[in-house]
Amino acid sequence: MSIDKFEKEQITKSVGKRIQECRQKAGLTQEQLSEISGISQKHISRIEQGYHDTHFTMIYKIAKALNVPIDAFAMDFEEDNPNIFLSTIRADVENMSKKQLDMLRDSIETIKKYEF
Repeated sequence: MSIDKFEKEQITKSVGKRIQECRQKAGLTQEQLSEISGISQKHISRIEQGYHDTHFTMIYKIAKALNVPIDAFAMDFEEDNPNIFLSTIRADVENMSKKQLDMLRDSIETIKKYEF
């Protein structure tokens, strides 16, 4: 399967936009992401703008720095996509106490009873 130049450019821009959205949801500036990931701020800027095609190692470093799964950059960023939602709350859930996790489970069970 080959990808033409236009499709490659679209993929590069989409991935860059998704990286930018994840960075912003994490509340980080490009400079902060640069410090955490070890990738220069200028390079991050070019990736986010879709000017620079990234290698897997760059994607990995960025995903690790943002605490999101690598596939977050390949998924559609639709509001109703549960995988995107889960990736945005992952850090919060991981830092909860047992009691908070129990409360979260109870809340989820209560919400599931209702149909909207």
